[in-house]
Amino acid sequence: MQRSSLIALSLLLAGALGACKKDNTETKQDMLVGKNWQISAATTTYSGSQSGTEDVYAEMLACEKDNYIRFESNKTLQVNEGKNVCPDSEPMAMGSWDINADQTKLYINAPELGNSAAAQSDIVELSSSKLVLKNVIVQPDVMAVTTTTFTAQ
Repeated sequence: MQRSSLIALSLLLAGALGACKKDNTETKQDMLVGKNWQISAATTTYSGSQSGTEDVYAEMLACEKDNYIRFESNKTLQVNEGKNVCPDSEPMAMGSWDINADQTKLYINAPELGNSAAAQSDIVELSSSKLVLKNVIVQPDVMAVTTTTFTAQ
């Protein structure tokens, strides 16, 4: 009788403790923060008066391919040159970032990246190791869709 009571008590406690487990679901913001994100692929597809796809990553200089962005929890970011610093480049630049409420858009404001105002990117995919962003630029005669893949280092 004591043995069955102990088993029942153990099952009851296990169930109660299991019900109190913390929800470990990471938000996209959590997955983004505190990692060095390095470009691993980038393409631009043109439609309109120009059409075709360009492998932007293949055209990047070696000193650009090791650059990375680090997003911090206080909504600041660092753009770092990596080990292979490009000529006439600062080794590090600062900026800011934000993510919208439904975590589908990323806003980046970093002069080093050529942004005079916050650039808006669609978050196509975000995991703890991969970030895929899409940017669309529409001009009167051409539309350019750039997809950039970052890998967490």
